[in-house]
Amino acid sequence: MSNRLKLFRERMAAFEGAANPSEAIESGYYVHAPGKLLVDTISNRIALRPFSSHLLLGGIGSGKTTQLLVACKQINEIEDTHAIYVDVSLYTDISKITSGVLTAIVGLELANLMRDSEDGNVKKYINHINKIAFGYTEDIDINKLASAFTKSSIYWKVEREGIITGQSKTYGVKAELVQAVSNLSKEALTKYGYIVFLFDGLDRLDNAQTFTQILSSDAKAISFTGIGLVLVAPLIAIYSDYRDTLDKSLDYFYYQPFFDVENDLEAYNFFDKIIQTRSIKNFIEEQAIKTLINFSGGVLRDFISLTQAAIEETYLSGEYQVQQKQVLKAVDSFSRSQLLGISDKELNILKQIINTEKLIPKTEFIPRTDEDLRLLVRRLILEYRDPKIRYAVHPAIKPVIEAIIETDASLNF
Repeated sequence: MSNRLKLFRERMAAFEGAANPSEAIESGYYVHAPGKLLVDTISNRIALRPFSSHLLLGGIGSGKTTQLLVACKQINEIEDTHAIYVDVSLYTDISKITSGVLTAIVGLELANLMRDSEDGNVKKYINHINKIAFGYTEDIDINKLASAFTKSSIYWKVEREGIITGQSKTYGVKAELVQAVSNLSKEALTKYGYIVFLFDGLDRLDNAQTFTQILSSDAKAISFTGIGLVLVAPLIAIYSDYRDTLDKSLDYFYYQPFFDVENDLEAYNFFDKIIQTRSIKNFIEEQAIKTLINFSGGVLRDFISLTQAAIEETYLSGEYQVQQKQVLKAVDSFSRSQLLGISDKELNILKQIINTEKLIPKTEFIPRTDEDLRLLVRRLILEYRDPKIRYAVHPAIKPVIEAIIETDASLNF
């Protein structure tokens, strides 16, 4: 294998890890973000109140998964507390999730935690939870149902659908499931201390009503069993008619914004440090690093994707150092893929935001319509909150939109 190929494979692998944040943390690539992080606040509050419940919102790619994983690690450093990170999508299709699924997952994870127990009651709880979660076949004596005087038995096999394997049509969590999980959690408490679950993946749910139902049923049920809880929520939930339910259903509420690399020097330096941690000296030229940071818009996921794409472009070009021209190619490809499927109405919203940036006084964008929310969820419009709330078109797609505006202007001249 040539030295050049080995070099580029190593650099690609270094940035590949961010697709799975747990691998990035284990590989030593984790960089603590500037300021007081949500992860520190969540961990400290759970240390003080192990039974408390927490809700974390933020755009996809803002770093919520990394925050949860680091929080899990920090909570596990508390002597009498045991934290469990769960990616819900590994258990069920997020788009079809219903009430009771999260409670069943808690039961299954506790069952796994206590699987080596020889206690008869623990084994009974585990068996019961598995049956409720995955379903079971029950033999029913038809004759006994028909008449108490019939001595012969004719059995009819009935399939009982599980909560995870089937889609529940009812609202709420079965009392028998809550009781079984509660019993098992008490046994786990004696062995592992306070139990805390961190649920990831629900931010991919695109139905605010469904999420709210899960929150008001499962979150309450899990808290009832004496278990601490951290949940991520879809961005649309904060802008929906169900916002009040979010505030009332859990003890603490957090928002993870994107990093304002344009106006916050600490945020910019944080992204620069990510490059330095994962790369080697002079592999990416200084101007290329600046361009990568600026075009990322402070979105961690996009920053990593653009960097990896630029490395790939450099390898294909035959050169050894990532330069600005490769970064710009990566940005152009990224922006065009992001804009695929955009409607005329959404395009007009993006045009309007860019045009109003030039006005004095500037007209602020306020997300109100379904189109506004879709643009936020797809990260075509980015929300920043430090030092104040502001919205901006993603820097990577902004040149494309500006070119469309100029074309429109020339055609109308």
